[in-house]
Amino acid sequence: MYVLFVVLNQPEHLGEIIRKLKVVGIHSATIIDSVGTAQLSKSMSREIPFIGSLMRNFDEIGDNNKTMFTVVDSKEQAVKIMDEIEKICGGDMSKPGTGIMFTIPIDMARGGSLSRKSMDQMYHAE
Repeated sequence: MYVLFVVLNQPEHLGEIIRKLKVVGIHSATIIDSVGTAQLSKSMSREIPFIGSLMRNFDEIGDNNKTMFTVVDSKEQAVKIMDEIEKICGGDMSKPGTGIMFTIPIDMARGGSLSRKSMDQMYHAE
């Protein structure tokens, strides 16, 4: 099992991505607002102390990125989902301002639907 992370710099695609996840069998994900340092630094003033600048500028940044993460069963499923997300986002996630996707293997988990799968099942699923 893997956690798939998607940092989406084009939040207008989020609804379509969520619909596509359901089609491929992923029915839950966590989505949070996020701000990249490049986006933040564009709006920060060098004349204001760093913390004050951060607090002031979070409201001025405008549309935030969306960071989504979800659990997938296999590398194959992750690749399929990543391919679909890349299509939705214009076909090339390496273009500036698009976003980034990556996976991290899960070796232990507790809670939620993961608790209903034994770790043996998780290891042998690959």
